[in-house]
Amino acid sequence: MAVRGLGNIVDGAPVKVKKHKKFLLVILIGALHDIFSSEVIGESMKALAKVLKVLKEKDIGSSFKDLTQQIRTYFDDEDDALRSVAFVLFGILARMTKKKWKAYFTEQVRKSWVTLLLHLQDPSLKVSMECRATFHLCFPFLGLKRLQRVINKHLSGPDELNPEELQVDICRHLAKENAELLKSLYSTTITYFAHP
Repeated sequence: MAVRGLGNIVDGAPVKVKKHKKFLLVILIGALHDIFSSEVIGESMKALAKVLKVLKEKDIGSSFKDLTQQIRTYFDDEDDALRSVAFVLFGILARMTKKKWKAYFTEQVRKSWVTLLLHLQDPSLKVSMECRATFHLCFPFLGLKRLQRVINKHLSGPDELNPEELQVDICRHLAKENAELLKSLYSTTITYFAHP
């Protein structure tokens, strides 16, 4: 309940969020480490989503790294709600990342690429839809401008996503344009399934 209350500060006193941003981030990110309560983790993630929407990249400071790493650990959680909000948070970070943390976040996107592709087919419709939005926001960090058109074709608009077709198009493009990245994608996929 206390974590939820911290998130509600955004609605009642957004000026105080900026004033006490370090304190809020320390408490909310710390709650992500709670190994005993998925409810506390979920409430912390929801509160972080509210708080991050009123902050800028520079406001997060050194908490950016810990936050990004913690969020990624919930991409494969058994709890649909935690997976869903983890993708929402990662998307918010993608939206707010500009200069200071761009290289670091790009590295995190590369590490998450396989997970993002796989969760486009998540059994939970809510998770797959959040992942779709996040994948669309994160893809530019990979620096594959030609492939961006293909991704936009698949992810934009109301049409139902065909993840298999998307994956084939990505691999086809990488085979022609960036064999090294295709090899990395393949290697990461093998590692993902060997050590989930």
